[in-house]
Amino acid sequence: MKKVAALVAVCLLCCLLPAHASEEAGVCGENLSWTVADGKLTVSGFGDMYWYDMGSAPWYPLRESIRSVAVEEGVTGLSYCAFFYLTEVTEAALPDSLRTLGGMAFYGCRSLPAVTIPAGVSEIGDDAFFGCRSLSAIRVDEANPVFRDEDGVLFSGDRLICYPAARPGKRYEIPAGTASVGECAFSYAPLEELYLPDSVRSFHPTALGDCYLLRSVETGGGNWAYTAWDGVLYSGSMRTLICYPPQKTGEVYRAPAAVEIVGNRALAYNPYLKRVEFPGQVKELGSMAFVGCSALRRVVFRGDAPEELGFQPCGREVRVFYLPEGKGWREADVDAWNARELSAWTEEVSLLSSRGRLTR
Repeated sequence: MKKVAALVAVCLLCCLLPAHASEEAGVCGENLSWTVADGKLTVSGFGDMYWYDMGSAPWYPLRESIRSVAVEEGVTGLSYCAFFYLTEVTEAALPDSLRTLGGMAFYGCRSLPAVTIPAGVSEIGDDAFFGCRSLSAIRVDEANPVFRDEDGVLFSGDRLICYPAARPGKRYEIPAGTASVGECAFSYAPLEELYLPDSVRSFHPTALGDCYLLRSVETGGGNWAYTAWDGVLYSGSMRTLICYPPQKTGEVYRAPAAVEIVGNRALAYNPYLKRVEFPGQVKELGSMAFVGCSALRRVVFRGDAPEELGFQPCGREVRVFYLPEGKGWREADVDAWNARELSAWTEEVSLLSSRGRLTR
């Protein structure tokens, strides 16, 4: 009877300890292990984490149950995509021993409000915080010799790396002395206005990706590398159209004649544009240049066909027109343009004014 009573007691005890029953664990490095219990992912041990790709970390299948991440002392390197798409994480603690934060480490952690980079981190991979839409600040330990934060914005030397996607404020002036702006630096930021100082010499083409509220970009009068005209961002010579802001109003945009290159997604997601005109010779038209332009119906070129055409630059409601004297145009290329129509203006005299602007 005593043995039966003891067995019953053990069974009851197991029922009262659900945390142990739900705990999952494994190995994530030569000397690293991980556990998930009570909504907390803990990485412990010594050394670097194994390399993981998107969604291949062993805890990824448990992502909906993970609310916090704790990386313990002794861990020196976090993998690429280490915490990829842990969408419910609201807290992440990193140790002083950490040296490397892999690219896309916190990619898609859309509930994470803040993170602190320890003093020993000397390497942060690209897009480490991409898609962290609740991130209002990235803090850096003041003793870190490589990285720093300026009011929650992540910098390394004279390079702006990441502007948190939920940082308060509608206008941001990049600090004077900043020489470069990195890949996807402002992605998903709720900015309406952005100012580039004269010191900026390198601005990554993807820096303003998915800034859906952006209305205007400005540059300093002495910036020879970049020019902003009427809120639109170009290269200094205006040869390259970099960004036509998604919330810039106006139904018609006539690009400067100097524009030869239209960047990837350069005019993306503008709901106001109905017609775009290129009076000069466009040599390169970037991928998805007009993606998401819901009102756009006409794009007009006066020169020869672009020598380089990106992936699906238009939308299926867009009609692309060119003047009959233009070379290299083929109506059969309509699918490559992802357009509704690709054809020559047959009434160019009545449709174009003396200045080359469409009259209707």
